[in-house]
Amino acid sequence: MFYREMNDNQRRVFIDTVQLYEAFAGTLHKNRSYKGGMHWKKAKGREYLFRSHDRYGYGKSLGPRSPKTEKILADFRLAKQQAKNRLSSLQDRLKEQARFCKAALIQRVPRTVTGILRVLDQHNILGHNVIVIGTNAMYAYEATAGVFFDSPMMSTKDVDILWDIRRKLTLVTDSNSKPDGLLGIIRKADRSFEAVRSGDFRAVNRDGYMVDFIKPLPKKIMQKEPVRIGGPGDLEADEIRNLHWLISSPKFTQIVIGDDGMPAPMIVPDPRAFALHKFCLSSQDDREPVKKQRDRGQAIAVGKLVVEHLPQYRFDASELRMFPPEVVQKATELFDLPM
Repeated sequence: MFYREMNDNQRRVFIDTVQLYEAFAGTLHKNRSYKGGMHWKKAKGREYLFRSHDRYGYGKSLGPRSPKTEKILADFRLAKQQAKNRLSSLQDRLKEQARFCKAALIQRVPRTVTGILRVLDQHNILGHNVIVIGTNAMYAYEATAGVFFDSPMMSTKDVDILWDIRRKLTLVTDSNSKPDGLLGIIRKADRSFEAVRSGDFRAVNRDGYMVDFIKPLPKKIMQKEPVRIGGPGDLEADEIRNLHWLISSPKFTQIVIGDDGMPAPMIVPDPRAFALHKFCLSSQDDREPVKKQRDRGQAIAVGKLVVEHLPQYRFDASELRMFPPEVVQKATELFDLPM
């Protein structure tokens, strides 16, 4: 047995938490649309309604003062206050719901990871430019299936962040600061994170939890690609072979619950791609034996989960064409999985 089922109460609490977080995320997004403000601005002896979008005063005029623009201002201020009040209310409800999550024993993901996920999402790069791979991705698969993987299989002290450099990067920042690349973003979740050394791919916090920043090895040996999201002080992505399989696979989105009871969005590769990738790692001659055994166990566990709980996902070579056909064939034969 690789996992155990949630009971009815755990499923109920989990579903309630996901719905509450989705309402919160939608309200947070709406709140961002009110970023900046709206005020009267004098020009050439007349007043104009001005919509600013940041603290630097960038924005546009909405027209001279009139009953129409006065109504626009009144409606804007009312809607902004209502959205602010709703966000505050939902935040309070999430804190209360966190207690139910812990009582139901569905809090699974290290809070360091869920904190990082939330800030990556707030800066609009989670799922667009970066995804989570490695052991932590299994929390998304188990949550979708309504099960809990065995604890020893899930034990890890790092989270792997995979960068897709093919997509244009546009960081969303608040009005008070601009983070310095990936390191600046994750330090918004935990100020104790520091790069292990200058130009390294790894950051570590005061508790020894690590964030590894990685990207696929360029397909052309002599091809040079960006290795940093931010400036010279940012983490530099470690280039690893065969990661383009995960980059090219469909993305899988799921709300997960941190060990503090607070939810967060997690975006990971398709679970079939995860299983095949782990199978490939377990077959590499140069990989450490202890890691190969763990890779094999995780590959089998996720493969079985897909077959038993996620029937909408089939190990079909046409749907997994980002992998070599022989890899799909060997893995399905080894795991005794249907094609």
